[in-house]
Amino acid sequence: MPSYLSLAKRVPWVKVWATATWLVTKGRAHLKDNLTDSERTELRKLVAKSKGKPTNLSGRDRDRVKAIVKKAAVGR
Repeated sequence: MPSYLSLAKRVPWVKVWATATWLVTKGRAHLKDNLTDSERTELRKLVAKSKGKPTNLSGRDRDRVKAIVKKAAVGR
């Protein structure tokens, strides 16, 4: 069974954070169309809290960012 650390390394964090940052700054149409007001606010707060580093967030917060980014990008 892989350790949590090795599982975390498999996540393409650079892509997740780049997408999250793009969505917050320039992807307004995706955010408005695919997320609720509370999800948009939560994403902004989490990106600000991270200061660009996923390690600044708890595991639960990182999972939430991934879920919100996926929903914003693909609409589900």
